[in-house]
Amino acid sequence: MDPLAMLVDVCVLYSVYAILAISMELEYGELGLPNFAKAAFFAVGAFSVGGLSARLGTWLLGWSWEGSFRERSWLYATMVTKQVAENPLLGLSILAVVVVVAVAGAALLGVLASYPAIRLREDYLGITLIAFSETVRVIARNDENIVGGTFGAGVVDVFAWAGSFRPYALFAFAWGLMLLTWAVFRELSASRYGRVLRAIRDSELAASILGRDVVKMRITTLVIGSVMAALAGVVYSFYMGAVNPDDFTVGKTFLVVMIVILGGRGNPLGPLVGAGVYIALDKTLSFLKPLLRLPIDVNYFAYVVFGLGLLLLLAKRPEGLLPESPNTTLRHLKALRSGQRQIAAGL
Repeated sequence: MDPLAMLVDVCVLYSVYAILAISMELEYGELGLPNFAKAAFFAVGAFSVGGLSARLGTWLLGWSWEGSFRERSWLYATMVTKQVAENPLLGLSILAVVVVVAVAGAALLGVLASYPAIRLREDYLGITLIAFSETVRVIARNDENIVGGTFGAGVVDVFAWAGSFRPYALFAFAWGLMLLTWAVFRELSASRYGRVLRAIRDSELAASILGRDVVKMRITTLVIGSVMAALAGVVYSFYMGAVNPDDFTVGKTFLVVMIVILGGRGNPLGPLVGAGVYIALDKTLSFLKPLLRLPIDVNYFAYVVFGLGLLLLLAKRPEGLLPESPNTTLRHLKALRSGQRQIAAGL
């Protein structure tokens, strides 16, 4: 593979895990509520693409769908992709619709998942969210009309119009979403909203006594984090070119939690750094796999190395690679500088 194309491919995959880590950082790092249903919201974005792109494309082209979705999704996805190669507006229309559906679906599912988060303690909440995540996956796995069941579903290449520049178009889309997601997260973290989240994380009782609506903040944060995860699912489905429910197991959720802890929980740059370390490690081990002769399945070797590395890191640096630092706002900086000038004038 061309080195530049390989770099673009890695960067797109990095953006997927970076968006997932940012969403988990908002929920876990800022609010202190680990969302163990993260894989479900990740899946919602991917299922929106896998379940709608071929259907929507055939409808926009005026074609009639013949046969079951399981049997025909790959064929129609390929046929629509050929039309997209000649009609960019068709591809962009499909992209816009699936993004809107993914965002709306994730928001609704986020509201549904927030009710256990309001009423349950952390230990019971974790079990409930894991069960919720697996329920979403199992339903999609057994209902072939959603994304083809275990057979999976083909995805329309909405960037086929870019021709040989298709990987760069996907890269621009993926990184655009990643930067937008991080900018929104950074703005929320540095605002009054973020300060309330951290107050709830440090002491929910104290935040309630001070008049903060803890329930509302939990629901809002879970909805925002769910929408972010769905956007990662949209990028992932276009990156893979297919959608299969078995890609969205609970293991994906635990991986994202590890990335957040590795990068540094509570630090806005932590998700980006943690995702970068994971992708670098994963790709390096993928390259070395053929050279290794181990008595274990090398397909899971990356998880073993990543887990051991995380344990060693936490033994030395429990706060992660980037510890949480004071979140200074522009108004706070101005106040500090004003106070320093007054002190200097008094001296």
